[in-house]
Amino acid sequence: MKTIIYLILITLFTGCSVLKTLENLPDTLNKTENLIDDAIGEISTQSSSWQTTLQNLENKLVGDAQSTVRTEVQQLANRTIAATGIELRCNTDFLGTRVIQGLQRIKAKLLNQSIPERTPVFCQVIPSEIKMSLTPDRRDKIDITGYDFDNQPNLKLFLYSNGQKSDVTQYINRLTHYQIVLNLGNNGVQLNSQSDKISLEYNNQELSSITVIQPQIPNCSVEDYVIPTSTLTFTPPHISGDGDFFGHGPRVDCDVNAFIEGNSVKVRVYMKAQETAWDNTKAEGFNIFTLYTAPSNRKILSIVTDSSSSQSYTDSNYEIDFFQQGSGEFVKRFAFTGDTAWGGESGTKTKVDVDLNKLTIRLKEVGNCQN
Repeated sequence: MKTIIYLILITLFTGCSVLKTLENLPDTLNKTENLIDDAIGEISTQSSSWQTTLQNLENKLVGDAQSTVRTEVQQLANRTIAATGIELRCNTDFLGTRVIQGLQRIKAKLLNQSIPERTPVFCQVIPSEIKMSLTPDRRDKIDITGYDFDNQPNLKLFLYSNGQKSDVTQYINRLTHYQIVLNLGNNGVQLNSQSDKISLEYNNQELSSITVIQPQIPNCSVEDYVIPTSTLTFTPPHISGDGDFFGHGPRVDCDVNAFIEGNSVKVRVYMKAQETAWDNTKAEGFNIFTLYTAPSNRKILSIVTDSSSSQSYTDSNYEIDFFQQGSGEFVKRFAFTGDTAWGGESGTKTKVDVDLNKLTIRLKEVGNCQN
């Protein structure tokens, strides 16, 4: 007897994917296994205590990591109650109602009157609610026990979603006169984030409904993100003159600005180098660099820190000229190449190297959240 009960419980538990779930919970595996073994031992020695033992086991599985096992133990207890016999849940109603209905039907036949219909009665619905936070394999059906489920063309199943009512009666499976199963699997009633409830109705009157509990949607989080330092190099194109500054400057102007475009942070680097005499040789232009692109589940709200810097001067040598801006500005340091000793520098050698400080931006979560 002990061996049979042990095998039945193991089969029930593994059939509910509990063993598979426990394999993914190494930190609680030993503790949970010991609790299950203790419960099996108690039931093996005193089979009549199964309901109390399962309740005690459910109470002991209190950790978040044991929630899957705890849910399956609860389902096991509920399903076992239903499976032990309809009379345990509907004894008084079953006997009284069926006798009254039988007498009414006999009387109707005797008087040649319309025979009253047998209104179906629900005793137990498992589960009593559908939690969309559970994985689909843990909410793929609803078991309903009661009586007078046979030959009931007016028993209808409806899905209510976002104010719309859909007839899904074809997914009622009548197992016996006293048990039906509502199919919520891939080939059954399709639930989604808009589903509100499933309703069983008879002659346009609701007999039972199962609420669909949608997971609570968290508020969208807002966070600051720091874009690391980087260096950008820009060589403005030759615009006019012979291309040689020939010791006449050039006069250099540079502006660097960060801005948001779409879901990216971009940087515009503008530079002009213009000869101060002779034939007015000039290099001028700008380039756009993508500094950062946010992931699909984040939206860029703003740039928090300083996002622009500028520098102007007149070149007076053939060396690289450095301008240190410090940590307070967007640009940490400008490094300009203006005039060179080899000539022909406009559009080729004249350039700016921009060392950027860290840039802080503000991101907002998008997707599975609400504003």
